[in-house]
Amino acid sequence: MEETHEKVGLEFPPEKTDKPIVTNLVKFNLTFNILKAYVSPGKTGYIILELAGTDANIKKGLDYLENEGIIVKIYTDSVIRYEEKCMHCGACTSVCPSGALTMNRDTWELEFNMDKCLLCGHCVRACPARAIKSFDDTIF
Repeated sequence: MEETHEKVGLEFPPEKTDKPIVTNLVKFNLTFNILKAYVSPGKTGYIILELAGTDANIKKGLDYLENEGIIVKIYTDSVIRYEEKCMHCGACTSVCPSGALTMNRDTWELEFNMDKCLLCGHCVRACPARAIKSFDDTIF
């Protein structure tokens, strides 16, 4: 079976932030990479991770999280680019730690690769034209 990758946002209720819930995803033959996390005991916690595994195992893992009372959001995209506002200045590429934003050397236009995006939001803050917005500005 083919391995896929999903970027997932998790919201933990305060009473769940001190439990080892995410580590149990290995029981579903999933690997995970934590991309961003804000977790403190007794407060609502947020984690964005990239899950890798088969589609069936990812579904089982996400079902497990929801059964544990975790709010799950699957990210199919991470940023909104307003092409009409973009000046293709490259400011966002200089702060992108993963290389998801690059300049095409032939056309000098900005290109975005969602598979490489870490959902860090650095590009949103770096864009002088405000041509990039995060899908989840309200969470982080």
